[in-house]
Amino acid sequence: MPVIGYYQGMTLKERNMFFKIGLCIATAAITVIAASSAVVFRVNPQAYPAVLEEALQRPEYLITGILEASAYGAFAAALISVGYSFAAGICIYRFFEKTPSPEILYIAFFVMSFAFEACRVMIPFIKVNEFPVIYLVITGRIALFGRYLGIFSLLAASIFASGFNIQEQKYTIIILVSASIIFAIQAPIDGFSWNTALNVTMGYSALFNAVEMSIAAITLIGFLISTLMRGSNAYLFISAGVLLVFLGRNFLFNADTPVASILGALFLVAGTWLMCTRLHGVYLWL
Repeated sequence: MPVIGYYQGMTLKERNMFFKIGLCIATAAITVIAASSAVVFRVNPQAYPAVLEEALQRPEYLITGILEASAYGAFAAALISVGYSFAAGICIYRFFEKTPSPEILYIAFFVMSFAFEACRVMIPFIKVNEFPVIYLVITGRIALFGRYLGIFSLLAASIFASGFNIQEQKYTIIILVSASIIFAIQAPIDGFSWNTALNVTMGYSALFNAVEMSIAAITLIGFLISTLMRGSNAYLFISAGVLLVFLGRNFLFNADTPVASILGALFLVAGTWLMCTRLHGVYLWL
């Protein structure tokens, strides 16, 4: 049974330090978007639309084909992503600062992972400044690292929710970060092409998408199992929240229209609210 001040081999002070690190990363991401956007739109107002026209394809998501790609859809998605990372990070720190919960640490990592979406706005920035293509590859890998960190973090949260017990969460964090780095480095990236959502083209994308969908399915099943293992309906609502955040994540990561960005934000906020409020209720009196 976890107690106030200490749980799973990590003090609340140590855990809260990760919350603060996430907020610092989100703040840096907001700065990157603000600075790069100012350069892109000030140097040449047509730079970003031109980059959009050079895109080889559109991403595949639910409303592709219904709406035309917008020049500012991906920018909106990136801005919403980093804004969500910062705002949700503050809420998690505020409401879980003194609440012991093994799951919330990994949900916080998931929230933090959205800050890396700032890398998407670097495509027009790099093109405007005529930087070498290696910069596109690097930013593409950083964005991939954030995406894998996010999905692996939710998987870890579901494992802890289902009753898994480990004395040192620090080792779990090392595994999450290492696995994300490996996936990001091993993924073949084409630095000469991108899609209308400002995602650098990745080879074997179907394989990586299948892996990601499998992890998402396992994560959702893990939270559903927690409902039975814990005997609490709260985890049923948390499972619904997980489904919503996955939908919102998919919309935002592939958004090339304002509508997709708005839908992604709505799903993401609703899902995060469900996860965090129900989880806070479970651990409130511990």
